[in-house]
Order: sequence, then structure tokens, then C-alpha cells
Amino acid sequence: MNDLLKPITDFVAEQHAEAAAEKIGRNTPISYWCTLFDDCVYSPGDFYASVQKNIERRHVPDLLVDFVLMHEGMVFSKRRLYHQLRRERIVAEICAAPFGSGFFISSRLFDRRRRAFFWDYLFACSILAAVTIPVLYEYGTIVSIVVLGTVFTGLWSLMRLATEVSFAWLDEKICNVPWFGPIYETIFHPNTYFRQDQQSMYREAVNRSVQEAVAELTSEKGLKPLTDAEFRPVLPELR
Repeated sequence: MNDLLKPITDFVAEQHAEAAAEKIGRNTPISYWCTLFDDCVYSPGDFYASVQKNIERRHVPDLLVDFVLMHEGMVFSKRRLYHQLRRERIVAEICAAPFGSGFFISSRLFDRRRRAFFWDYLFACSILAAVTIPVLYEYGTIVSIVVLGTVFTGLWSLMRLATEVSFAWLDEKICNVPWFGPIYETIFHPNTYFRQDQQSMYREAVNRSVQEAVAELTSEKGLKPLTDAEFRPVLPELR
């Protein structure tokens, strides 16, 4: 019996380990850069406006721009403003703020894609079965097929609607739903060559926009321009 169950338990363990690793990867910056300008007074709002101007000039498609407040520490600690640039699952979060007598800038890049695993499909099928089986016993095959088709069509249409840029809030809500979220991302946000190229161009556009904003700051304040080496991320990119 143990020999028969071993392939199944090994498969489940492998899937669980892969899912755990993926979760860690989503919460870890794939790119991080930070620099401090000594004896520099500058407005975070002006820096964010400069980044915004540079990114708008590039007409990045499907780009969502937002400002988010994040706690500096515990729940009741002060909150710091971050400039968030998001395109599908690639999220850039930029921070500019005073630090002592200086001014610092940081840029983090996250990949928050999620991939569906075996149990995600199993659970989704179980939910559909739980809806249609009682209907089958109560009203027969025809009605149960109609109900199943209606539920499936409704879910499919909802997920298609969420892929529209104007419904980004719905996209974010669905992708966070347990079990259904990963299935939605796998089907409607596949990691194709085209999407990889688009994401690389988006990341490059964000990086250049930040670098140009930094160049404007150093020029305005009469500071030494940063070198290419100083713009390199301090963390290796994780794939």
C-alpha cells in the first residue's frame, strides 16, 4: 500500500514545495535599488512628478499609476508614501524621502504572478460539482447542464472582463481569490514570449524614467551625477 501511495505523496509534496517557493518569490523584490544624497533637501512630490512625467512621455501601454501609503513599522506606526507603477503582475514601487540631512530614493520591482497547481483545479471542479449535483438530483440532467453552463459562462465572462484595464480593481480581486485566482492568472495571463517582451520593456521604461528623474535632481542641486555602476541594483534578479 505504501508503495502505491508513494508517487501520490511525492507529487503532493513537490507541488506544495513549489507553491511555497513561488509565494516567497512574489514577496521578494526581483530588483532593488537605493541611493542617498548627502546634505540634500528635495521634495518627494517633485521627484514623483518627475518620474510620472518621464513615464508618461513613453506612453507605456496598460500602465496603472497609483500612490500607496505603507507603514514604516507596526500597524500603528507612521506611514510613508510610495509611487506605484503597475503593469499586469509586474509592480514597481518607488520611494523618495528625507533621511537625516540628506535625501534618499529607492526603487523595488516585484513579480506577483501566480501559477495554478493541481489542487487549484481540483477545488474549482469540486465547487462546480457542489453546485450542480443537488440540481441534478432535484431537477434532472437537462436543468443541471443548463445551471452548470450558466455558472461556467458567468465565471468565464467575469474573468474576461477583469483583463480590461478599466477593470483593474476586479482583476486584483479575482487574482487574490484562493484556488480560483491562480487558475484565472494561468488562463488569462499566460507567460508568453510576447508578454515577457512587454514586461521587459515596461521594466526598462520604469528604470529609465527613474534614472532621468535622478539626473534632474542632481542637475538642479548641483550634485555629482550617478554613474552606471551606482544605478545597478544591489540585489540580484530572481527568476
